[in-house]
Amino acid sequence: MKRKILFLSMSLFLISCSNMSLAPEVVRKSDAQKQQYVVIGTIVDLTDVVIEGDRETGAAAGALIGGAAGKSTTDSEPESNIASVIGGLVGSAVGAEIASNLTKKEGIEILIETNGGRMVSIIQEVGKYNFRVDQKVRIIKRNGKSRVVPFD
Repeated sequence: MKRKILFLSMSLFLISCSNMSLAPEVVRKSDAQKQQYVVIGTIVDLTDVVIEGDRETGAAAGALIGGAAGKSTTDSEPESNIASVIGGLVGSAVGAEIASNLTKKEGIEILIETNGGRMVSIIQEVGKYNFRVDQKVRIIKRNGKSRVVPFD
């Protein structure tokens, strides 16, 4: 039984580490064939950033794995319960850090002056596009999210 719990926990952890892409050329299936709002602008500045990885799922999976591992360290019921709690806490911290490192992404902050004169900052995952200052771009908006692609 303990092996099944450990296996399921590890599977959940590994599956959770496959994070959805934030790259501008990757579009969600639900956005296909739906109207999107487009704004044209010019890049004013570019800044490299790191997009933080998913810590929550790793923490949950780590807590399960650590708790299961701690529970099996002793035959004494009170000591086993204490070891399970400590194992869960340590596993949670370790799982959060591992998941964050596995799922963090290289990003870019793009500062754009729109044709309407507004300044807009959008952070997205680095994709196949090579952006440069003074480049004309499209800001594509849908459901509160925006992505930037070249306007060629």
